[in-house]
Amino acid sequence: MNRGRHQVIELRLKQVEEMFVLAQTDLFSEYRNYLTGVEYCISLLRSQRIRRPVLLQLSLPAAEVDDALGDRLSIALRRYCDQRISYNERERRAVRLGGLRSLWVGVPIVVIGYLLVIFEGTLVGHSGNIVLDTTGWVLVWVGIWFPLDTFFFSPLGYGRENQALRHLRGAEISVTNWQPTTA
Repeated sequence: MNRGRHQVIELRLKQVEEMFVLAQTDLFSEYRNYLTGVEYCISLLRSQRIRRPVLLQLSLPAAEVDDALGDRLSIALRRYCDQRISYNERERRAVRLGGLRSLWVGVPIVVIGYLLVIFEGTLVGHSGNIVLDTTGWVLVWVGIWFPLDTFFFSPLGYGRENQALRHLRGAEISVTNWQPTTA
């Protein structure tokens, strides 16, 4: 995967459109891609540290290759990455907003939990009730955990994907020929 100065991603496609769209093919074919080329690249880049520029090496049938293909792909890939980055930023804000809105449910649950903990002695006497005490603390934890988790941690996946998209956006593209075998 890593060669020299570049982070190399090799893709073998039957058509250039498979970079962005899944082509309809035989699901049992050994040449079937179950992800678009871009999705495969994003997955690869998200799964590792990206320290070097990306080199995208595409292999296509000779009939699909022309002199301007690399430039057209580069422009389309840049446009795709820009649109996906802006989509992810909106989704990231929406998830954080969802975390804030979940406080409307979480805060009352926290208050009920604290009231159970505080008034446990009054409700069951001095002998105590471990179930009631534990239930109060569980309600406090559940009421505050989901909103905080949603606000702080759920949006992290979008940021990691955007980092991969920024690297893919600036990828150098190399297009070569391959001859498909007939099965």
